[in-house]
Amino acid sequence: MLDDLDHLSTRIAKLVALTQQLAADQKSLQSQLIQAQTERDALKAKLDLEGSEAKVLHKKVDTFATEKASLQGSLDLFKQEQTSLQAQLQSRDQEVNALREATVQARQRIEAVLERLPGASQPEEPR
Repeated sequence: MLDDLDHLSTRIAKLVALTQQLAADQKSLQSQLIQAQTERDALKAKLDLEGSEAKVLHKKVDTFATEKASLQGSLDLFKQEQTSLQAQLQSRDQEVNALREATVQARQRIEAVLERLPGASQPEEPR
């Protein structure tokens, strides 16, 4: 019977040691769990912040794209207007040149008529 008690005492000691080991493991795992949860919460906060920043950046990109499209439209209108004005200027230049030629020809004809008139004096110097 004493042997049985010794055997029982040994088994109880082993159970106590195992229980203590399990309790220590539980504490360690609990500590690791808390640390992992803290890290998870920090990463979630960081992810939320970066998500908010991404939304702001997307809005800015959309705004810039809209502004770019508007500016491109204005640029296209200015280019069309510039092309039109260039064409008008070229047309006016041609008209001015034609009028100058007509003026020179008219002056020459007038001078020729004046020279043929009776009592015509010396031709004047062209102006």
